[in-house]
Amino acid sequence: MSNKVIYLISFVLVLGFILTSTANAADVTPQLYVTFDGSLSGSTYIAGAGEIVNGTLSLKNGTEVLYGGILTTAGGQEGLHFMPTDSLASKNAINEDIITTSFVIEGAAKRNAPSAGFQTFFCVYGSVGYRYLSGNPTDTQYWTHGPTSTGWAVVSGDGQPVSDTDMVHYALVYEYVSDTECKLSYYVDAVQFGDTLINTTAAGGESSRGMMFAGDPHPSATDRGMPLDVDTIAFSTFTGTFNPETDFILPGGPGALAPASNPKPRDGAMLEATWTNLSWRAGDFAVSHDVYIGDNFDDVNEGAEGTFAGNQATTSLIVGFTGFPVPGGLVPGTTYYWRIDEVNEADPNSPWKGPVWSFWIQPNKAYDPVPADGLKYVLPDVTLNWTPGLGAKLHYVYFGDNFDDVNSADMALPQADTTYTPGTLELDKTYYWRVDESDGITMQKGDVWSFTIARAGGGLKAEYFNNTTLSGEPVLTRLDPEIDFNWGNAEVAGENSPDASINVNNFSARWSGDLEVDLTDIYTFHINANNGFRLSLDGQIIIDFWDNPTTSSRKSEQIELIGGDIYSIRMEYFESEDTAIAQLFWESSTREQQIIPSGALQLPLKAGSPNPYKNAVDVKQTPILSWSPGDYAAAHQLYFGTDEEAVRNATTVSDEYRATKNLGSESYDPGKLAWHTTYYWRVDEVNNLNPDSPWVGNVWSFTVADFIEIDGIEDYNDYPPDEIFSTWIDGWEVPENGSMAGHADPPFAETDNVHGGRQSMPVYYENNFKYSEATLTLVSARDWTEEGVGALSLWFYGDTANAAERMYVNLNGIATVYHDNPDAALIDTWTEWAIDLQKFAAQGVNLANVNTISIGFGDKNNLQAGGSGMVFFDDIRLYRPAPEPEPAP
Repeated sequence: MSNKVIYLISFVLVLGFILTSTANAADVTPQLYVTFDGSLSGSTYIAGAGEIVNGTLSLKNGTEVLYGGILTTAGGQEGLHFMPTDSLASKNAINEDIITTSFVIEGAAKRNAPSAGFQTFFCVYGSVGYRYLSGNPTDTQYWTHGPTSTGWAVVSGDGQPVSDTDMVHYALVYEYVSDTECKLSYYVDAVQFGDTLINTTAAGGESSRGMMFAGDPHPSATDRGMPLDVDTIAFSTFTGTFNPETDFILPGGPGALAPASNPKPRDGAMLEATWTNLSWRAGDFAVSHDVYIGDNFDDVNEGAEGTFAGNQATTSLIVGFTGFPVPGGLVPGTTYYWRIDEVNEADPNSPWKGPVWSFWIQPNKAYDPVPADGLKYVLPDVTLNWTPGLGAKLHYVYFGDNFDDVNSADMALPQADTTYTPGTLELDKTYYWRVDESDGITMQKGDVWSFTIARAGGGLKAEYFNNTTLSGEPVLTRLDPEIDFNWGNAEVAGENSPDASINVNNFSARWSGDLEVDLTDIYTFHINANNGFRLSLDGQIIIDFWDNPTTSSRKSEQIELIGGDIYSIRMEYFESEDTAIAQLFWESSTREQQIIPSGALQLPLKAGSPNPYKNAVDVKQTPILSWSPGDYAAAHQLYFGTDEEAVRNATTVSDEYRATKNLGSESYDPGKLAWHTTYYWRVDEVNNLNPDSPWVGNVWSFTVADFIEIDGIEDYNDYPPDEIFSTWIDGWEVPENGSMAGHADPPFAETDNVHGGRQSMPVYYENNFKYSEATLTLVSARDWTEEGVGALSLWFYGDTANAAERMYVNLNGIATVYHDNPDAALIDTWTEWAIDLQKFAAQGVNLANVNTISIGFGDKNNLQAGGSGMVFFDDIRLYRPAPEPEPAP
């Protein structure tokens, strides 16, 4: 093994730019890259000294925790810990749940002491103990230790001794497998030396609580874990299957840092001066440095004319002074970008292009107003504040309800504070304000900002039921201004439930209406509730935790919403026992997390909850459109077509007008639709007795699939008539059929392990002198020749603990095709099974008239001793055959 194995690191990748994915590589996103000056003491962080926070890790309960690299000392050991950014001792939030973000920690390290003891290269700190990868300088073995093993366990007998001269690349790959399992794989110089599959729910199992590289947080760990010299630490998240040949940021092992690194000022820093001194760490092969700087990222990244500041031998450069780059001074409020290419004309790999770093100059006028400019739903007792401009000493605040008056006002009294309280303001009124600032010499006029006080009378339609399934007629219907309830857990109806008519336990609620968005931004929705809940926006479920046994918090993915648009919103909730709580929050870059205020909510006057949901894709060719009615609607006027603007502007005399439907008939059959085509539709609510009629609907869209869906396993619920076992007829009351489609208890469909959408179908089999088969009778999609389809595709996920029973598909009860792999039921990753339809036709099936499809295990015509197991199935579809390859010239 050579000392300091030379390799090139594309630092652009390290800082999180898009990685080129290959067919055999995961989708890797670098998150953190840290270099040291040779030992952990006196460390230099590329991202700045002290605590580094770069993002979040997701937990299965929907919450997220910050990750970071923190230098800490525990048990006399100093190490770099990847963990929540609170103290080492307070990680209970992670301990409660498995991390669902797959990640890899890797680094270059060597032993720096003559001790023959074990050296720990990394450790996963679990709920009841630790799991290490360690080694020593005398053995060619690597070891792991954890709470589920007795002492140390050898993970490989073919390793390298721990070196005190060579930097070695060590890595741990954490792969989220399911909500009960995670997999840890150990690598030395990119060669795998074992793995561990951890059941996080089993006795003695671990949860992935704190992650650490180099060191040992255990109080008694004075004899292991250190000392190590650490050169480089990298932390990345990934999706897909990790490939050590392509997916390490430090490919193949440790080595020299070729590009420039460690920028000062740090990347993204704000400067409070109009000049600065740029400096960087030179790449290990650099002889000189090409410097680029400008106020446009693309120009600097591409080395456009005017951005090259020269080649130099030193690793620092003043900018913003006469005789230097940007001679007129750095402009307040401007972001500057810079890049260092490392040059060595004797090396054929030169130059090594560096990353583009940035810094920005503090504006010379007030900025970052709170409330944000244009924000609505502001409380009437708001206090205004702002960030002062560069060098500002005094502030002059102008406030009023007229833009022109505020914009032209002058002669305000000066103040030293950066807050202003205008007094109690009127509801549903827009106010304007401006802050001028003086540095004692020059006055800087500020921008005019605005905000709107929340209106009165908003809220959602609330329907309460004395059951946990939202079934039957609601016992109580009312307007709830917000969803912000904590009814407690005592035994008095009306005090510990929504109303005296509602049970203390075992009740459910549905809130529905419209959500008006004030500012275009990226939003996240949160629910805190006990027991089950889900949230839909324009018909799409964005939070789904209907089977939650305890109080919990869940949040949606980030969603871009458009300012001025109105979205249909629906939250459903049930309480079975214990504390009854239901709260709905939102947040964005312009507002901190808050209960969605009543001013943003309206009763459902428009049609809402579209199905297919807004922007849905892969919709079947024969959908039935449906929606929920507005509260005052007597009828619905429906518009439909392939031109968005035509649908948006259509009237009852337009070609896009389709039908007027009476109240109670909230559905429409558009007929068979074209493959892979986007359709737009709108529903206006009409009531000739109401002067506000019609309530013009939003324009929704969906895109038809380019395949025929047989069953996406998405339409099943936990009550009649849509249980999965009412559609897939299994072995119930058939002694020789050992199958069961769906789980025995709700939720009957699988919701954790899915291939596409929100659900998959579990099929249990028991084949001891039985066969196992579940059958779907087709109502539509019976012509399997349409559009030239030629292949049946279904996805399955087995288990290595399953009995190896042959898996098959049968059509019309007469034609059976077995999977080529007799051990297919043991495959424990989502795997596609594509079947040429001609294999069924050759057995007598009329593909133009397919009546039934069965999924089974075993051989019903040859029952014999066998075993049992369970396999998930999902996304059963028909596809056109792949085109024939072009003939060779």
